[in-house]
Amino acid sequence: MKFKIRKSKILRNLFIAIGLLSLANLFSVYLLFNTSGMEDKVTRLLVKLFNVNLEANLPTFFSSLVLLADAILLALIAYGNRAIGGRFWHWIGLSLIFVFISLDEMIQIHEQLRAPMEALFNTSGLLYFAWFIPYMAIVVILGVAYFKFMMSLPRKILKLFILAGVIFVAGAVGMEMLGGMHAEVYNEKTLTYALMYSFEEFLEMSGAALFFYALISFIKMKFKTTIQFSFATKEPI
Repeated sequence: MKFKIRKSKILRNLFIAIGLLSLANLFSVYLLFNTSGMEDKVTRLLVKLFNVNLEANLPTFFSSLVLLADAILLALIAYGNRAIGGRFWHWIGLSLIFVFISLDEMIQIHEQLRAPMEALFNTSGLLYFAWFIPYMAIVVILGVAYFKFMMSLPRKILKLFILAGVIFVAGAVGMEMLGGMHAEVYNEKTLTYALMYSFEEFLEMSGAALFFYALISFIKMKFKTTIQFSFATKEPI
């Protein structure tokens, strides 16, 4: 039995999942601000399951799995390039980076940097949530290190990579900066802040999903093949 992954279908299904999770999150936001009793077990459970600002729930698992899938595809590209004598170290590096991002999404490593960074730089305004300062420094370094490699990619793939990256960073950093500026003035327990972190996570999930699509497109273009899974079955006796 064989299953073939079609890039258009997988992208559509990913965005259907993102849409459903986003709606579920908005429902959890509604419960947070429009129910009188968060002591109700069902209400607490729904918020815990679907609110994107909390850890270890369905949106978190989904985001982490998509990022991990990106890492696996990057590793497959590295393996394929090595097999044909092409460059592969850049792809291995990207794969390891996405493994880390997936892990960070799951256990919130970056949150551990927030307090020390805020204390060190005494940040405010757009830099109120200071955890992303070292992350942005790493992004700049990687941008310089990977510039020639990125420019060597097919133009269609490069455009998809850039678009996915811009969408992801707009959420992870851009919306985080705006949310921090709002939280500093009005605190984090406002409807506006809830809508901001909701849009932030939507952008992050969308960027990760689009990058998955871009990687499948690159595999098809580079290796003239599609990703398939085969399952062996025993012959009837």
